Amino acid sequence: MLEIAGQSLCPRLIILDKDGTLIAFERMWHVWFERFMERINARVRLALQTRVALAGALGYDPVDGDWDPLGPLTIASTGEILLLAASQLYCCQGLTWDEALAIVNEAEDASRAVLADPALIEPIGDVRGALQRLAQAGCLLAVATTDNRAPTERHLAHLGVAELFTAVLCGDDGVPLKPAPDMALELCRRVGVLPAQAIMVGDSVADLTMARRAGLAGAIAVASGAVPGELLAPHADCVIPDIHAIHILNGETGDG
Repeated sequence: MLEIAGQSLCPRLIILDKDGTLIAFERMWHVWFERFMERINARVRLALQTRVALAGALGYDPVDGDWDPLGPLTIASTGEILLLAASQLYCCQGLTWDEALAIVNEAEDASRAVLADPALIEPIGDVRGALQRLAQAGCLLAVATTDNRAPTERHLAHLGVAELFTAVLCGDDGVPLKPAPDMALELCRRVGVLPAQAIMVGDSVADLTMARRAGLAGAIAVASGAVPGELLAPHADCVIPDIHAIHILNGETGDG
């Protein structure tokens, strides 16, 4: 049995988001954005209007360096982000759509390689220890992320937690993305549990909305990502600081 914000829960399956829930968000994605812009500018010299439009389209404020917690980079899939970026090149730089797509795809490939740097993969506390304790208590674990599969597998391997997850669904796996219920429902199907036997733990409104739409037993918000807890609270059963506020009570989980 688990204790979360004073509530007792007995989930058979815990579905977790990745960035902002298991891995620190800010540093990684600032580096990615800088490299992404550099690679695009190397292919086509960007006008100031285009730079501003690109940053705005992705929810980035170049003046103070803040990300919109409800914006595309925080929530959208990699494919959606690339379409947004390509649209700005098409509109502002006079490129054809094919040219714009080719440039942003090449820039993303180059930028994605930077994210393989282990120095940028910063776990939010002792993630491995926390997940091991949940698994040992009888919880099945799964990941639902809008990030692509290749970087997701690298990140989980670097954290030393890949083997703890029974199932992982990523943004390029062909399943409709959060906030649609499909990722949660597909993970329940693969693991063999009913939605009412699963909870979602995530740092975005999309995570929590997915949980609601899928009929999960709980929508647990963590304030360890890009979205402040007060923005998550209306969509969540409870808000906790991070996954380390999930406590294991006496006895095994998975009975209800």
